[in-house]
Amino acid sequence: MKLGMNIPFKTQAKTEVKVDKNNWVNDIDRDIIPYIKEPEWKYSYPTKTAISISKEEKEYVENKSKIIFNAMNKTVKCVRNLPEFEKFNFIASKFDCTAHLARMDFVKDVFNNFKLVEINADTPCAIPESFYGNFIYTKDEESKQYINGELAQVFARLSTNNDDFFVFAANKEYQEDWYNAKYLHENLKRYFPELKSELVSLSDLEIFDDGVYFSGKKIDILYRLHPVEMLMEDVSDDGYPVGRKLIELHNEGKVVLVNSPEAIIMQDKRLFAIMTNFDNRFGFYTREELLAIYRMIPLTSTDKRLNLSEKVIANPIYGREGYGISVFNKFEAHTIEDKDEEYIYQSFIEQPTVEAETVEGDKLTGYVTYSVFLLNGEPTAWYARFSPKEICDEEALWIPIEFK
Repeated sequence: MKLGMNIPFKTQAKTEVKVDKNNWVNDIDRDIIPYIKEPEWKYSYPTKTAISISKEEKEYVENKSKIIFNAMNKTVKCVRNLPEFEKFNFIASKFDCTAHLARMDFVKDVFNNFKLVEINADTPCAIPESFYGNFIYTKDEESKQYINGELAQVFARLSTNNDDFFVFAANKEYQEDWYNAKYLHENLKRYFPELKSELVSLSDLEIFDDGVYFSGKKIDILYRLHPVEMLMEDVSDDGYPVGRKLIELHNEGKVVLVNSPEAIIMQDKRLFAIMTNFDNRFGFYTREELLAIYRMIPLTSTDKRLNLSEKVIANPIYGREGYGISVFNKFEAHTIEDKDEEYIYQSFIEQPTVEAETVEGDKLTGYVTYSVFLLNGEPTAWYARFSPKEICDEEALWIPIEFK
């Protein structure tokens, strides 16, 4: 069997769309998810219809997500000192699990197989939609309580005593980031009211040689919704590298950062190229891990000249929200200009179309990206985005998921 070969896994369940006769969107608490409809938006963020997948598909994807996460985690530990990741060498490896809170993104191919196209292991968003909003549609209160309890425990377990001070920080001017951090903060307070915690703006953090402070109080555990690749470049008005200092404080054990800064290596899309082209003759990956990689991850390369498939995606290694992605025919590789930004090249996944109805009553045809959140590598809540474009971007709509 050749490494990188895609083995089709055919499932019997087909994608279905269900229309909720009542507009479930009206039941969403705007204090939890306020970004429902802005004046400049043509459509509301949530759709009126839901996407349905079978419980068998759910179990299959969650099982493979866990296996691949473990494979990625141990790969990160081994490749972190390669020249490609040299600029991250100053980030210490402190935890057995690289990412406490991660989100894997999948698409379906035309054979109804799920394919992993990306992992956000640094600063995943869509937390209120997944851990709260989807349950407004399904009305599954029992699952909601259980999953949110697990989410709170991820943070609580980082505490060594009841005097630890938790801070959740984000850019207050960026609504989505702020409400993602707010949800995590309030969820921790709900399940562990005895723990001391605050929700603050990133600009209110103070960084000194002995630790990170808010309002004169030293922070023990800090959740920062601010990507590591940006954090590394942050400097104060007088030129002091505050971002790198924050990471150094984490390395020295003077503050615990969630996620660990090392998670940026797991999120680096070159990891997919390493995994799908890996020479496994010495058994680094278990058979279970190898099969999951074959079946779920499209063949990926850092060389645009390799013939991956008839159509290829060029994706920036730190791209977000579909930014900078282009699709080209493999015979057109020589026409793609080399840019300053580094790219990976991945076999394009042809996707089936689905229909969805907007809150405004329009019926749209498009594509769905499915996401699974993982808590310390364990799969939990789901999220889905609907887009008329094959490459999902920041204008995609949130479509609830129903498990049949």
